[in-house]
Amino acid sequence: MSRYERQTRFQPFGETGQAQLEQTKIMVLGAGALGSHIIDQLARMGAHHLAIVDMDIVELSNLHRQTLYDEQDAQLMTSKVEALKQKVHTINQQVHLKTYYQELLSTNIEDIIKDFHPDIILDGMDHFKIRYLINEVCHKLNIPWIYGAAVGSKGTVYGIDFTGPCLKCLLQQIPQTGESCAINGVLPPIVSIVASYEVAEAIRYISGYGFSQQLITLDAFNIQHQSLNIRQLKDDQCPVCHFQKYDVLNDKQNHTIEPLCGDTVRFRLPAHSFDYASDFPGHMIKSTPFAKLIQHKDLAFTLFKDGRMNVHGITEETDVHALYHQLLKAIK
Repeated sequence: MSRYERQTRFQPFGETGQAQLEQTKIMVLGAGALGSHIIDQLARMGAHHLAIVDMDIVELSNLHRQTLYDEQDAQLMTSKVEALKQKVHTINQQVHLKTYYQELLSTNIEDIIKDFHPDIILDGMDHFKIRYLINEVCHKLNIPWIYGAAVGSKGTVYGIDFTGPCLKCLLQQIPQTGESCAINGVLPPIVSIVASYEVAEAIRYISGYGFSQQLITLDAFNIQHQSLNIRQLKDDQCPVCHFQKYDVLNDKQNHTIEPLCGDTVRFRLPAHSFDYASDFPGHMIKSTPFAKLIQHKDLAFTLFKDGRMNVHGITEETDVHALYHQLLKAIK
């Protein structure tokens, strides 16, 4: 029995679909809950040309919902993309997984995508603004993509090839609800289901059937599923897919201070900060090739290789701008 015989026996996919899957270049943006499940399925199915983009390290709190990672990855603070590359190699040695250990920004997303030249992109991100960026760059570069989201017990999937509504058509404004798994939590079953639907839409497309053209909404706790044909919602005046206005992509501002969930802010420091982390105030708790942990009074710093720093323990009394400049001065 060949490795993929059970899936090629499904006639709508078959040997032709398998051959197409092996040749298609697939990029997954985000290596968290959705992204890790997507990469796992695609590698096992025999997608030989994969790319993964992510900026994060493995933490213990990831393991309940993010597949392939283990406690050793968390202990070593391994980057998610490197951990995935190691695991995929043990699953299917025919798969080449190209990794990008980078934060996706308007300033680099186009270069990253052009470097790999994907035929299709799958969404494994965890907040809305980045998806508007993906929507714009995919339209600009004429690349189909699959939107997927999972928060709480609910999920949404939609394949976008720009013949129907794009994300901007459906949601004119970026939602400001702040809903995310960090705030609202997430149940592992909805992650698995959404990732599976994303892969299913990708398989349809790769096999020549196109996307389902359905907006799929799911609730894994209340056991609900709904599919809605939304072709009629395409906006003939859409700034993105009609007028080719890429406002998010063209916003090249460097946001050096960004509030995150709860008591955390993100600083974007120069990349060389990683090599001079010992110059920062506080004491080094842990250091790996991917991240460094620093304790400074009541604040905990997680410093990444590209100069990003997540600062935990922020209160109303914390002057984040003064702290940022204090850190910047320490490495100059």
